This record gives sequence, structure tokens and C-alpha cells, in this order.
Amino acid sequence: MAKNGEISGGERGNPGTSLRRWAVAALVLGTAATALNPVFVRLSDLEPAGSAFHRMLWALPFMGAWLFQETRGKSPPQTSVSDFHRPVHDRWLLVLCGLFFAADLTALHWSIRLTSAANAILFLNAQPLYVVFGAWLLFGERASARFLIGAATAMAGAALMLGESAQFGGARLLGDGLGIAAGVFYAGYILTASRLRARTSSAVINTWTCAIACLPLLAVALITGQGLIPGSLQGWLLVIGLGVISQACGQGFIVWGMAHLSTGYAAVVLLLAPVSSAIFAWALLSESLSGLQFVGILVVLGGVYMAHRASLTPTVR
Repeated sequence: MAKNGEISGGERGNPGTSLRRWAVAALVLGTAATALNPVFVRLSDLEPAGSAFHRMLWALPFMGAWLFQETRGKSPPQTSVSDFHRPVHDRWLLVLCGLFFAADLTALHWSIRLTSAANAILFLNAQPLYVVFGAWLLFGERASARFLIGAATAMAGAALMLGESAQFGGARLLGDGLGIAAGVFYAGYILTASRLRARTSSAVINTWTCAIACLPLLAVALITGQGLIPGSLQGWLLVIGLGVISQACGQGFIVWGMAHLSTGYAAVVLLLAPVSSAIFAWALLSESLSGLQFVGILVVLGGVYMAHRASLTPTVR
């Protein structure tokens, strides 16, 4: 039996092997579902904050159903979203999860509007770098030399992509910067959720995140005068698909799959997200990749993978 809950590939003919296959399939499907996010956003009738609001709104019933199924039959229900006996500190952390996710989506959706879909998703998925840096700054965890090499490699790839964006003007470069900001906010969400995960289920965290994130996203849309009502049936289908496919199914499959696989293996699979986004953008949005951008993507993916693997070793305290 492998560590971290991953089942060895040599254990054939038992239920664990079948479960691992289903977990891998769930992770791949979840990654593909989240990679469709830029397509939904780019084709939507709504501006970035409006589409982000709908993503969380339409995902909320599914996350609530997941929470209900998880707590059904438990006595007392120890993971209820309305548990007022939960420590005040934990409730504030749950609120913070929602605020970080709202900021992440706002930056990401603006980034998708201004830069390529591949760039936006790639910089978002560089969040393992930000997580480990954040753990060092906030919790005193030290990074290994292997992590620093991986981080330097990823930043070199990002520099290639930013240099490519600079040739297209300020809007493209601003979009890349917002993609980086989205990754930083998502890292804040992960660091906050990690403080809760030992005593709070994923269903609770996801339900609170969707519910809390809806409020600031709605406020941003209203304050900036962005519309919230799609102007066509296609527009409605796009925002519903954004919530159901990219958020509920994407995040749901990823969370379930990661629970049954090692973190390192899951991290490799999740690196398919920017590649999948590039393929979807090419097929559905006629968005091409330059040679330099393609090289930058490969370098960033390699650096993120090295850094993330290094962050899992005992040398990172």
C-alpha cells in the first residue's frame, strides 16, 4: 500500500485498484471541467463580475446537496453548515475562504477577458508556488533548495510568456498580471482552507465558499454597473454551465479524486488544466499559441511540478 492514501498499481483484483481508477477519472474530468471556464466567460453576455457571480450561484445548490448527503443520518450532524456551536474562529476562516475565492474569480474572469485563456489558467495554476511562499511568510515553513529551483524555473517560463504579452500591448500584459493575482488569491483560499480541513469537511468548506463568495461578487457587479441578467437563452445556458460544469462538477470531481490519490500524483494531473484550456480555446475560440508562448507554458508547468513535488518532501518544515 502506497503512502498518502494512494493505492499501489501492483494491487490488482481488489476494490482499491478500481477506486483508484475512478479517482483518476474524476480528477481528469474535474480538470477538464474547470478548464472550460475561459470558454464560458469569453462567450458569456455578462461582464467578468456578473459571470463570476453566476458561477457561484448556480453551483450553490449542488454543493448544498453534497453537504446534505454527507450529513444525512449523522446524529448529531457534526458538519452542518448551520452549526452555531462551531468555534467563532472557524466561522471567520470559512468567511475568509469565500472572500478569497471571490477575489480569485474576479481577477481570473477579468484576466480571461484581457489575455489568452491559456495564460490566465496557467498563472492561476501556478498557485503551488504561492502556497509554499505564503506558508513560509505566515507560518515559518522553510522551502527546500529543490523548491527554489522549481520556483526559479517557473518564473523563467512566466517571464517568457510576459515578454510575449508585452508585444501585444498593455491590455494583454494587464491580463497576465490579473492571472497572477488570481493565483495569489487562490493560494490564500488554499492556505485558509488547510487551517480548517482537519476539523471541517470539504462539503462544509465548499458550501460556505459558494454562499459567501456570492455576496461580494454581487456587490462588485452592481457597483461597477455590470449586468446580471443574460440577454438570450444561450447566455443563460452559458452562465448555468459555468456554475454547474466549471464550479460544481469541476471542483466536486477534483476534491473527491484528490481524497483517494496521493497529493503528488494529483498535482501532476491538475497540471493538465492550462493545457486543456489552450486546446479548448483553440477549438472553440479560435485562439492560437505562438511558439514562444508554448515554450513558456512547458517551462512553467515543469517548474510548478518540481516545486510542488519538493514542497511535499520532509525538507519543507
